[in-house]
Amino acid sequence: MTTQQQTQTPTGADEVADAYVAAFRGGDLARAGELMAPDMVRVSPLEGTGDAGEIRGLDAIMANAARLTAEYDIRGVDVQGPFVSGDRFAVRFAFDQVHVPTGHRADTVKMCLYTVVGGRIAREEVFYHNEPQQAG
Repeated sequence: MTTQQQTQTPTGADEVADAYVAAFRGGDLARAGELMAPDMVRVSPLEGTGDAGEIRGLDAIMANAARLTAEYDIRGVDVQGPFVSGDRFAVRFAFDQVHVPTGHRADTVKMCLYTVVGGRIAREEVFYHNEPQQAG
């Protein structure tokens, strides 16, 4: 693969999906951000953001991510996918994290459904699923 091929911006949902997942697996969050549209919409009702969990704009989405992770030490992220269909793709994330104030370690699992428009992620819908915790 030439240098020009490596730096080309992906256009189709399959290319965007592959680049997005590769960025997360490689810990390159800046590259993942480059694949998102500046006016992207994130829908995640369980994150307590109001407006039925809808956040508009990449800056607001990044600020929300910082708010959600401020008290956590992320120890690892397992990424599964992408699962592509037409102009959309899904990715499953499992975060191994520690709540710093309490020392409580837990996994947070979510499935994200992305919509690609014009070679960028225009919409993200987040569905959380955490396995039940076993009693002490």
